[in-house]
Amino acid sequence: MQVSWQYLLALSLLSVVYGNFERKDVRSISSGLSFGRCRGYCQQSINATINPIQLIATKQPNFAQESYPPLRQSFTFASNQWEELLALLTPQVFSNLDDTIGCPGCADGGIEWIQVDWNNGSKRVIFESGQAIKGIESLIEKLQKMREEYLTQF
Repeated sequence: MQVSWQYLLALSLLSVVYGNFERKDVRSISSGLSFGRCRGYCQQSINATINPIQLIATKQPNFAQESYPPLRQSFTFASNQWEELLALLTPQVFSNLDDTIGCPGCADGGIEWIQVDWNNGSKRVIFESGQAIKGIESLIEKLQKMREEYLTQF
């Protein structure tokens, strides 16, 4: 009996540490792209949040450049847009991905990332720009389209 109690305790602790989550617990989904050897707005990201429901897009250079000041723009984001994005997230698949996949930034390739924040934790996955990751292909594609849509508006 004691062995099963210890097993359940260890399993519970792992769940807390590694942050198992469900879609209903998600507070924000963000995505970004950056390039190391770049002039101009080399870092670009979007962050969709549920409370308040909005999308924030940012662009900034890798180093201070007068011609490229950091920019940040808030956009309205409808609840159906949030639900559509959330539907593409499979928490079990996302939480089991490695934190870094492939060789992001190697040979001056782009670095892409997705981060999910939920009530009791967060997870960021970093990967080579344009790479398809099994299990989250649709989420990657949607976030790429959203970055393109919102970041070109300012």
